[in-house]
Amino acid sequence: MASTSTIKLLSNRSSIFFPNNPTFSNPKRILPRFFHLPTQSTSIPLHLLSQLDRFCSLFKSKRYAAAKSLLTHLATSDHPLSTSLASAFEASCRAASISYPTALDMLFRVYADAGLTHPALETFEILLQRFGRVEDRSCTVYLQALRRSGRINDAHQFLIRMLDSDAVDVSAYSMAIVVDGLCKNGVLETARKLVDDMFLRGLAPNVMSYNPMIEIYAKKGDFSLMYQVLKVMDERGVEANVATYTILVDAFGEIGDANKAEKVFEEMSTKGFLGDIYLYTSLINANCRAGNIKRAFALFDQCFEKGLEPNDHTYGALINGLCKHGQVLAAEIMMHEMQSKGIDINQIVFNTMIDGYCRKAMIDKALTLKAIMEKKGIQLDVYTYNTLACGLCKSNNIKEAKSLLHVMVQQGIVPNTVTCTTLIDILCKEGDMVEAKRLFREMVNNGADPTVVTYNVMIDGYVKKGSITEAERLQREMEKKGMLVDVYTYTSLIHGHCVGGKLDVAVKYFAEMKQRNVQANVVTYTALISGLSKKGKSDEAFKLYDEMLKAGINPDDSVYSSLVSSFHNTKEMRGSTPSLEADGGRSSGHPLSSQVRVPIANRTSQKAFPICPQSVRNSLLPFSFLVALSTEGSSTSSLYVCSMAYLPTRSFRLLEFPSRGSSFTSQLCALVD
Repeated sequence: MASTSTIKLLSNRSSIFFPNNPTFSNPKRILPRFFHLPTQSTSIPLHLLSQLDRFCSLFKSKRYAAAKSLLTHLATSDHPLSTSLASAFEASCRAASISYPTALDMLFRVYADAGLTHPALETFEILLQRFGRVEDRSCTVYLQALRRSGRINDAHQFLIRMLDSDAVDVSAYSMAIVVDGLCKNGVLETARKLVDDMFLRGLAPNVMSYNPMIEIYAKKGDFSLMYQVLKVMDERGVEANVATYTILVDAFGEIGDANKAEKVFEEMSTKGFLGDIYLYTSLINANCRAGNIKRAFALFDQCFEKGLEPNDHTYGALINGLCKHGQVLAAEIMMHEMQSKGIDINQIVFNTMIDGYCRKAMIDKALTLKAIMEKKGIQLDVYTYNTLACGLCKSNNIKEAKSLLHVMVQQGIVPNTVTCTTLIDILCKEGDMVEAKRLFREMVNNGADPTVVTYNVMIDGYVKKGSITEAERLQREMEKKGMLVDVYTYTSLIHGHCVGGKLDVAVKYFAEMKQRNVQANVVTYTALISGLSKKGKSDEAFKLYDEMLKAGINPDDSVYSSLVSSFHNTKEMRGSTPSLEADGGRSSGHPLSSQVRVPIANRTSQKAFPICPQSVRNSLLPFSFLVALSTEGSSTSSLYVCSMAYLPTRSFRLLEFPSRGSSFTSQLCALVD
């Protein structure tokens, strides 16, 4: 056993290192298995003495790698070792005339490399006690071992001990290891305090200590604090490196600000730094996210010009950008090029392509990729299954989607919120609101909080079942939870009230959207225009149509059909129908009207105007007119529907349709049944 004085000394030193850790406060619990300080002699197996002699021989002949390998075997082997091996180790070193402190330092690193942090700490304490000096590189290895084992707080305490001791020349790299670990653990304030403390001690941290803080602040979206760190770097004369610029490009790319990412790249180039493939990949990704696909490919070409070999992440960024912007066939070409260069397609790229195919309703190709993934032994994750299930739902393959999700569960993959939302959507489409509600409540009870999308799916399901009261109850529940009601929520409720005949409530919801700055989409306008048209509110319907165009939203055929049918339902149409010839073919207000004469011709709408949408031709009322106007030499024209109905403000209405490609001269044809 070790002497009382030695135990006391080690206990005091260990407490200084780890004051709050009971494991380290008792050195008896952390002594190495074969590195003890014995007070009595014990027999040592001959084969161990032989191995120690072999170690000394290798060490003396400067075959350090082989010596370290043998020492690692001795330190980590499972056979029992004598407590007197420490004295034998020292005796062997003395007999071979090799430096015992240097050999002991190697043992310290061996323990640290092997993850044996307890005996490593004991060895460090003995080095400090016996020789008063420890190599920084060995301490760095120990810090790395502590970090690998997730004990970053212990690493922090050890670094402070190193800083407080004159026995270790602490390097900037040792500092960076701890700072990076603290940042990754989310204790940024502690990391910043440590860096400031080191600077005040005169131990200037290098860029590797600042980069982790910049990266974490950037990922959190806290650009104010990120810029603060950059300012401190500049004030302290710490120059950014390529890794710093890559972090900044990544940060701006994540928020879709490709312009700022490009400025960072330009600044880096001006300072003479040569970007590596990681920086180029980040910049390509930033441009892809912003929709600058052409610029992304220009950067991709620069990689080859500069001798940089694109990797799977580079191709993945381009493929993701192409898929997100609907260019899935171009993404397919990039995937084949990736394969031709011997770069394996990873799970992320496969998932990206599957998502791209599903977005374009190319579900068969998506399923083919799924089969290839399985054949290659690539694990399908919850994202793969969710994407395919959503794609199948959108293509109305409800049964296949449900079956796929069941397979996912059977494979042991835990469903997430997206999975549950997709399954709820399937149940709603099947009209099974009872089961959908059960699953929805089960999510809440199990802590898998439904998202806005989940609520919208349920609201839409209730609306389609005619249960508008339940839909509105869920809307109130959303708002109570602090969720923001979006355009899809409002559109479902507006549609439900329009179908239910409560047009006034639908209009109130539409007004509420505007008050909350929720931008209506084409479905919102279509639902409300349809509701107004059915009620014969032609003026209001046309006002919404004009508003829709001003908002830059392109109407679809449903809007045109609704507007045309509004003439049927307008109460004013019950009056007399005057002759247009008597009016000279002029309306009371539209600037185009005076340019048009009204020849009466007995032609069918389909024959006279093939550019008119079929749905509109089918809904044209008797004695309506189609007017095609174009400029000579132009390849486009505008198509108008004119009603003969007598209205207080004008003789007929004008409704514009986009041309389908033919060139027309000014003409007006009467359409009769």
